[in-house]
Amino acid sequence: MKYGFQALGLKANDVIVLPEYICDVVLHPLDQLGIKYKFFRQDKALAPKWEIMDSLVDTQTKAIMLVHYFGQPQDIAKFQKFCKIHNLLLIEDNAHGYGGTPNGQPLGSFGAMGFSSPRKQLQSASGGVLYLHGSPVEPKQNELPDYTISKSKELLRNMIRP
Repeated sequence: MKYGFQALGLKANDVIVLPEYICDVVLHPLDQLGIKYKFFRQDKALAPKWEIMDSLVDTQTKAIMLVHYFGQPQDIAKFQKFCKIHNLLLIEDNAHGYGGTPNGQPLGSFGAMGFSSPRKQLQSASGGVLYLHGSPVEPKQNELPDYTISKSKELLRNMIRP
């Protein structure tokens, strides 16, 4: 996520609007980069309380995050419309929905940035997919840290690559 936020040009003191129900792991890269965040209230279906969303946006607000809870798609079109009106980046947390494809498009690929955690469905110890502007990111040589991976992780990596 940290590399994705940097690739989008988010920087210290920019603000991202997050749902109030979110994993604290999302906050770690934001804190590391000095990106501020505000939380939006949610209804019982975990959708934003849209009637208050406009009040959370100001000149420092650069992005909003939607979460596809338990792999169930949020109202992507409504988020996209909100982002267009307010000139915000849409970031998709699809940690629990890897493999979901509404209308044939992978969840996590509808916004400026998205991420999925196939390890949660494939029962692997680690791994993730980062999408920037709808496409999965393939690390370039020396672009991301090189971690030694086991043979089983290499096999998993080859299985999930499109």
